[in-house]
Amino acid sequence: FDGLYYSYQGNCTYVLVEEISPSVDNFGVYIDNYHCDPNDKVSCPRTLIVRHETQEVLIKTVHMMPMQVQVQVNRQAVALPYKKYGLEVYQSGINYVVDIPELGVLVSYNGLSFSVRLPYHRFGNNTKGQC
Repeated sequence: FDGLYYSYQGNCTYVLVEEISPSVDNFGVYIDNYHCDPNDKVSCPRTLIVRHETQEVLIKTVHMMPMQVQVQVNRQAVALPYKKYGLEVYQSGINYVVDIPELGVLVSYNGLSFSVRLPYHRFGNNTKGQC
């Protein structure tokens, strides 16, 4: 949220965003990394995870070259565009986008990098995690 770029090289799941004092039911954004080149200890994103209320969206990188991604909602593969219970998932160019219109939340992922956009009026001074 500070506009800077960070390197996430751990073989783990990072909390990108959670609320300090929850005002939204079960909201969070996470990135699951794995060491894609064990010799260099370089991490690659495996799955972007977005939780909102009763839904958990997984955008999984199935194959890096060529890029192949699978989208799951509550562990079930879904076709895009997906829209249910106030949450939308769609593809825009090379990006896969999770949109939660009522919150003004936009999360995008292209298999290599991600972006999280949250409105300040709803989330300002109430986030924790890597972002």
